[in-house]
Amino acid sequence: MKTLKSLLLLGLFCITTYLIAQSPTIKKTKSIDHLMDTKIPSLLKENNVPGMAIAVLENGKVIYEKGYGYGDKSNKVEISSTTGFNIGSISKLFTAWGIMNLVENGKLELDAPVENYLVRWKLPKSEFDHTKVTIRSILSHTAGLSVHGYPGFHPDDELPTLEASLKGDNGPLIENKAVKVVLEPQTQFKYSGGGYTILQLVIEEVTGQKFENYMRKSIFEPLNMDNTSFIIDNKILTNSAKPYDKEAKEIYLERFTAKAAAGLHTTLQDLSVFSKAQFVDNAVLTQKTVQKMTTIIPITKTKRSAYGLGYATHNFGPIKVTGHAGTNTGWEAGFMMDFEKKDGIIILTNSSNGKKVAITTLQTWAKWRMTQ
Repeated sequence: MKTLKSLLLLGLFCITTYLIAQSPTIKKTKSIDHLMDTKIPSLLKENNVPGMAIAVLENGKVIYEKGYGYGDKSNKVEISSTTGFNIGSISKLFTAWGIMNLVENGKLELDAPVENYLVRWKLPKSEFDHTKVTIRSILSHTAGLSVHGYPGFHPDDELPTLEASLKGDNGPLIENKAVKVVLEPQTQFKYSGGGYTILQLVIEEVTGQKFENYMRKSIFEPLNMDNTSFIIDNKILTNSAKPYDKEAKEIYLERFTAKAAAGLHTTLQDLSVFSKAQFVDNAVLTQKTVQKMTTIIPITKTKRSAYGLGYATHNFGPIKVTGHAGTNTGWEAGFMMDFEKKDGIIILTNSSNGKKVAITTLQTWAKWRMTQ
């Protein structure tokens, strides 16, 4: 999981610049499928990106869903809506849904100190007030916690335990970073993947289940997301795209102990299902809870973004989207919704060069939206 320059932030900045440059009078454009069919293939070729999957929502409905290019170049396996992708930090959005499901069911309190729920591991001692490290503050990245992001492991590596990872014992090939309180909690925004690793442990402690099993039974199955998993098993691997580096060379699919922060594998089809669930009461969360999660917490505001509970909101000129972006080695993804209009876009790529393609695709979508 990369630690700087999120796809969402960069993409929206470019969108803003793009829209400002447009004529005040924008003629009605062609259909979204024609636009994307015209634009994306050349983008993939120019940027040496093997493949991409994209979905567009309008008024709460998926109006466009398509794959382009290859999930496996050597075997000419084309991308489809059922091709699997790692989605990096968008994993945090689903972890937030898992936490809020427990809140709705009375098993967690948002403003309780997180250590009330921890037995297997405790926050290292610090000069700061640990009672303010609450579930709410961790979800919103205001808990003052360390560890921005996590690199992944080789498939042949033995993964450290969750407790070992929190302590910073990640083995010789991964930088050792302990999760600890480094700022006074609830005083400012500090992005922390480490905080979401704590939430992964909270879910295990409270439910008595492995995190990945709880998420499958309580989140993915009720939402009918049949090809979404934190477990990289044969089913996932069979349908997964291959990841590629910036030179378009195939690389290995990273594994994570910090699954809650960066380890989710899913498909465009399943994310399309999830996108529609944002706007209605569903089998996992009520609309009241989703609205609470998307409500901006004032101290998280920066010049270009703000956070709620798991959700990031970016507001640049006429464009306001809420969701999350994701970056892991060989993958770039974006899940961005306009909750006022119930519009949105989902972008998945299997390349470390995917950001370039995604930004231009975002620009195309933004211009098209302005004509509707």
